[in-house]
Amino acid sequence: MSTEPGPHTGLRRRPRNRFRRRLVATVTVLVVVGALAAVVGSQQGPRLRDVSYDASGLVSRPAQRVILTANQALQKVSAADVRVRPAAAHTVTSSGNTIAVEFAGPLAYDRDYTVTVADVRAPGQRATSDLTTTIRTGSTDVLALVPGTDGGKDRIVRRSLDAGGATTVHESTGISEYARLGRSLVVVSGTDADSSVDIVPLSGGVQDDDAPVEHLTLPSAEGRVTALHAADDGASFGFEYADTSGGQSRNVGLYVVDMTGTHLPTAIDAEGKPVTGAVPMTVGQWAYVPRTESALVRTGSDDLVLVDMSGRTDAVRLGSATYLHGFVGTGTTAVVETGAGIVRLDLTDGERTPLQAPADSTDAPYLGRIAQLTDDSYLRVVGDVRSDGTISARIVRVDGSRASRLPVTVPDDASVTAVCPSPNSQFVAVATKSATDELVSIVDASSGALEASIDAGSVDWCDALPSGDEIG
Repeated sequence: MSTEPGPHTGLRRRPRNRFRRRLVATVTVLVVVGALAAVVGSQQGPRLRDVSYDASGLVSRPAQRVILTANQALQKVSAADVRVRPAAAHTVTSSGNTIAVEFAGPLAYDRDYTVTVADVRAPGQRATSDLTTTIRTGSTDVLALVPGTDGGKDRIVRRSLDAGGATTVHESTGISEYARLGRSLVVVSGTDADSSVDIVPLSGGVQDDDAPVEHLTLPSAEGRVTALHAADDGASFGFEYADTSGGQSRNVGLYVVDMTGTHLPTAIDAEGKPVTGAVPMTVGQWAYVPRTESALVRTGSDDLVLVDMSGRTDAVRLGSATYLHGFVGTGTTAVVETGAGIVRLDLTDGERTPLQAPADSTDAPYLGRIAQLTDDSYLRVVGDVRSDGTISARIVRVDGSRASRLPVTVPDDASVTAVCPSPNSQFVAVATKSATDELVSIVDASSGALEASIDAGSVDWCDALPSGDEIG
């Protein structure tokens, strides 16, 4: 047998050799491109790949985050490396290729904030770069109860501050109170002797006509529901209830509705626990502590009790008070009035410190409710008593040791019924009432400039204020 190559042997080997050459060339190109990319990357430094945040959460809640994600792992980033414009208090944490910028309090509505992380570096590389992004915060709206006229239905309407007009969210007869509850509304209606409570589902910000309204079963055949409040997370809501089925008010006290359970109103007993069929804790004023499942209750005997409305932890007794004004900032501090004056009450340890009150904020015969804006700032209605017994009111703003008048016009024939800050304290709702009219004016909390007005008695910002007693 011959071992010499035949005439076609070379032709058969050429495709294999050509494939090898192409493979080697391709691998070589990839190696070169990868090396060039590594060189370019090391010279340019890390780049920003993604930014995530909740525009609505940034203006309504503290401790909200903006997450910046780079295209590669980063060396540790500190707060000193991050600049926010306009300035806003923040903390910074970093891990791997992500940087979390957490803001201490809510940001301003409908505003651009520029976040810059300076001189970021990948481990093992000398090149640095700046990561810069601009975020846009959300706008705001309010819910307001507009009474019906000429026998018409009452309406809960939504009004945006950056657009005119109002959208009807829900309408019914005899609405007395309402509260936001996640993607629903809790609506109280009826008479002083016989209330009903409905949970109205929402879709697109208005009543969902394709979903049924839930009618709650109340503790007695007839009863009165007042002082409605809902937890921020929508897990529960509560109210003061009075059994009127016997023709007079009996078993008046605090009830809670657990939206994760049976949806049946359950009494908060005298020890601060939800117990079916118990005699309820009496209520002078109460409200949920912001962003918690706990409620601060001033009982009918002026005891202060911090109640876990879920029943998971025991109630905490915090002494006594004659009035609850509201909460400060993140909600861990309450402003309460005692026989010795107005104090800031730390809800975590019970410590009380006097509220700073400059002379110009107290030199009036009438001293109304305090509406806290920040840790150091608050508004207060003060005024003189006219000869007919009505109040000539004005609003004073206190910033630390300084007090000044907020330039808001109150009609001569009207009284101020509520002053309610927005969730980020940028605006404030001033509710006034005269013999013939009710009006809510939304004004800038710093300048008093009018942003919007609504023919209504109050807006949902006022739900955060403790209720139960008439506001003096």
